[in-house]
Amino acid sequence: MLGYEALRTHAAWKDLSARGRILAHGEDNTRLLHAMSSNHVQALAEGQGCYAFFLNAQGRIQGDATILRVGADLLIDVEAVAAQRIFHHLDQYIIADDVTLEDLAESHFEIGIEGPAALEVAGELGVPAPEGIVRFAGGYVARLSETGLPGVRLILPVAERETWIGKLQGVEQADDEAWEVVRHEQGKPRFGVEILEKHLIQETRLLHGVHFSKGCYLGQEIVERVRARGAVHKGLAAISIETATPPALDTEVLGEKGKVGNLLSVVYSPAEGKTIAIAMLAVDALSGTQPMTVGGVSASLRASSSFAGH
Repeated sequence: MLGYEALRTHAAWKDLSARGRILAHGEDNTRLLHAMSSNHVQALAEGQGCYAFFLNAQGRIQGDATILRVGADLLIDVEAVAAQRIFHHLDQYIIADDVTLEDLAESHFEIGIEGPAALEVAGELGVPAPEGIVRFAGGYVARLSETGLPGVRLILPVAERETWIGKLQGVEQADDEAWEVVRHEQGKPRFGVEILEKHLIQETRLLHGVHFSKGCYLGQEIVERVRARGAVHKGLAAISIETATPPALDTEVLGEKGKVGNLLSVVYSPAEGKTIAIAMLAVDALSGTQPMTVGGVSASLRASSSFAGH
């Protein structure tokens, strides 16, 4: 597992070029994205960003994203598995609007520098660490994170890729496994892994991605109906399992009276000497007051700033 300790304790980098990068140009770009996403895009000032969900008319999640205002444009940073879906999802609703979507997948590469000292390391490389996003070196630098630790994201023209790889030689590179373990330690779920199309927004417990008084947007009726009825019976949570042998995916989580959920992803944390999972749990289990087991081994709820609207 390459770069694990550096990522946890200092900083490491990873090539994130597989992620989706969509630029929305045109006078109506703000109106469109405000009407198509769950957060208040119209309130974004220059350089600011917000986390949001894109839903279909049935309120099902098509993807999550960070939407960032840079000049007259809006940059949408989205998971690789949802990139093409979100592009076409937005494109089909552009009718008489002055909006053009530009896919930056081929023209730009993307590198993340993450860890407790990520901002300092970026500064040493001459890279700014904005609160949101700024133009830089023919592309962009944004404050984004996949692991849940502080992060700086370089989104630059592909012609500059080798130059920047060279500049990063003094920074340790992390592999996929290290990135995933740290993400679990931080309790940060991902679309396509733990956040699925079948889930309702409230079941993700990532309510910082929803503005409940912004006005109409696609899928809002379902979100509001669920909120009004208080009808959510389960939610995502990070749990610790007291074993060094991770159980299989979809293993049941048992509470005092039987099954309370299932594991959606599982890793072993060398730093903690135990397994960490992200699970979908019944509401009664989200308080952390009842004992839980997984495969006969004790499990407990982890504190996480990712969930419950923080």
